[in-house]
Amino acid sequence: MIEQIKAAIHRAAGNNQKIAMFHFQVLKNADDLSGIDPKGFCKEVSIPETYATEFTKMIALARLMKEQGTKII
Repeated sequence: MIEQIKAAIHRAAGNNQKIAMFHFQVLKNADDLSGIDPKGFCKEVSIPETYATEFTKMIALARLMKEQGTKII
């Protein structure tokens, strides 16, 4: 899964959609990613550690959406 996320993020960079794809991938895979260290995740997908804050926000958003009954893909 990590390699698929990494590939999707880096493909999207060519279309100036890197951050949007990062957010999408984390939201979509939040259940599987929730126990992962944010900085470690960033390192694994070869993006700056500064994205760790965004990772944490997307995990929290996914949790909130689930609690509110919103489906995530």
